[in-house]
Amino acid sequence: MLSESRSVNRSLLLGAVTNWAAFAAVLAVAFFLTPYLTHGLGGPRYGVWCVVESVLAYFTLFDLGIAACLVRFVAKLHATGSRAELSKLVSACLGLFVLAGAGVMLLGGALVPFIAPGLERKLGEPSDVLPFMLLMLANLAITLPLSVFPTILDGLQRFGTKSAVRLLCLALRVGGIVWVMETRPGLLPLAFVFTVVNLLEHALMALCCFRFLPGLQLSQKLIDRPTLNAVRGYSIDAFLAMVAGRITVQTGTIVVGGFLTLAVAGHYAIAARLVDMAKNLLRAATTTLTPAVSEREATGDLDGVRRVLLDGTLAVLYLVLPIHLGLLFFGAPFLARWMGDSQFADWCFPAMAILSATLTIGVAQSVASRILYGMGKLKLFARLALVEAAINLALSLALVGPFGLVGVAVAVAVPNVLFCVFVIGYACRTLDVSVFCYLRTSWLKPLCAATVPAIVWSFVTPVEATWLTISFGVVGGLAPFVAVVMMLELGPRFGILRSANAHSPQSKPITAEA
Repeated sequence: MLSESRSVNRSLLLGAVTNWAAFAAVLAVAFFLTPYLTHGLGGPRYGVWCVVESVLAYFTLFDLGIAACLVRFVAKLHATGSRAELSKLVSACLGLFVLAGAGVMLLGGALVPFIAPGLERKLGEPSDVLPFMLLMLANLAITLPLSVFPTILDGLQRFGTKSAVRLLCLALRVGGIVWVMETRPGLLPLAFVFTVVNLLEHALMALCCFRFLPGLQLSQKLIDRPTLNAVRGYSIDAFLAMVAGRITVQTGTIVVGGFLTLAVAGHYAIAARLVDMAKNLLRAATTTLTPAVSEREATGDLDGVRRVLLDGTLAVLYLVLPIHLGLLFFGAPFLARWMGDSQFADWCFPAMAILSATLTIGVAQSVASRILYGMGKLKLFARLALVEAAINLALSLALVGPFGLVGVAVAVAVPNVLFCVFVIGYACRTLDVSVFCYLRTSWLKPLCAATVPAIVWSFVTPVEATWLTISFGVVGGLAPFVAVVMMLELGPRFGILRSANAHSPQSKPITAEA
C-alpha cells in the first residue's frame, strides 16, 4: 500500500514538474521578448498591445467555466472507466464551445470597431490597430472549441505530452516573432504569427487526445440533457470565478490606459507582468493538482486530498518565498537592467513592490483553490471572488486619479490578499484540517528558512544594475537558503533512518511494510 502511494506521489510530482517546465519556458520567452517588443514596437505601440491583450482577455470568459468542468469530469470518468459517459461529456462541451466561439465573434465584432479608433487617437498616428484586434479576436473564437483537446490532456494527466507540444510550438512562435520584428515590425504581422502557431498547437493536441482515447467519439447525437445539466451545475461557479479573475488581473492596465496614457499603461503592465510571471510560474505546477484531487475523491481517498493540500503548500512556499524576497531586494536594479533603461526602475518598481504582496499568499491560495476545483466546492469560492473583483474595480477607479500607478496597485493587492486568506481557510474547513495544523505543517519551516536570504540580502543590497552583480547577490542568499531547506527536510529523515538501523538487531533496511 505504501509502495502504491509513493508511486502515485511520484506520478503527481512528475506531472507537476513537466507542466512547470513547459510553462517556465513560456515565461522565459516572455521575459526576453518584453524588452525586445517594447523597444521594437515603441512605448506607445507596446502600450496598445498591453491594452488590447487585457481587453481580449475578457472574451476568454466565453469559456464559461466549461474547461474547468471538463478537467474534473474527464479525470473522474477516466478513473472509473466510464468511456461512454466520457464521450457524451466531451461532445457536450465541444458543442457549447462552438456556440461560445460564435458569441465571441458576434460581440467582439460589434465592440472592436468602437474600441480601436480610441486607441488610434491615443497613439496619435494611423495604425493597424483595428485589423490587429479583429484577427486576434478570430484567433480566440477558433481556439475556444479547439481548447477541449488540451483540457482533455489535463484531465488524463498527460502533462508530458502536452508540454512537448507546447514547447515545439513555442519555438515556432518565437521564430515567427523575431522574423516579423526584424523584417516588418507591426501589430498585424505579429497577430498572424500568433494565430497560425496557435492553430497548429491545438491540432497537434487533438491528435494526441484521439491517440490516448481511441474509443472517444465526438457527435452532436451524443449530447443529452443530463450531461448538459451536469456541465452547467459545475461550470456556472467556475465561470463566476473566471469573471472575478479577469477583473482582478486585467482591469488595472485598462484603467491606467483609460485615465492616464498608453505609455504609463505599459509601465503598469510591466510591473504587473513581472509579479504575474513569478506567480504563474508556480501556479503552473499547482494546476496539475485538480485532476489528481478529483481522482482521489472519486475513489474515496480524502486523506490523500489532505496530503495534497499540506504537502503541496509546503513545496510551493519553499519556492515562492525566496522569489518574493528577491523581487523586493533586487526588483529595482533588475527592472533597470531587464528593460535597458534605469528610468523603468522609477516607473515600475513602486507598483511592483505593492503588487508583490499578493505573491506568496496567492501561490499558497492556488493550492487551496485546486482542492476546491477538484472537489467541485466552488459556490462560495466563486461568489467571494466576485466580491473581491468588485472592490478591486471600485478602488482602482477611485485611486487612479490621485495616486496613479501606486493607487491602482494598492486597489489590486489589498482585496486579493484578503480573498486568498479566506480561500485557504475555506479549503482547510472543507477537509477538516485545523488552521494550526495547516500553519505548522505547511508554513512554519518555509518561513524559518526564508529568514536566511532575507538577512543576507539586507546586507548586500543595494547592488548595481548589472547581471553580474544581481546574480552574485541572489546566489549569495539562495545558497544558504537551499542548505537550510535540505537540513529541515532531509535531516530529520536521515536521522530517523539512522536511529532505526541502530536499534535493529540485524540492521535490516526499512521496507514498505514497515
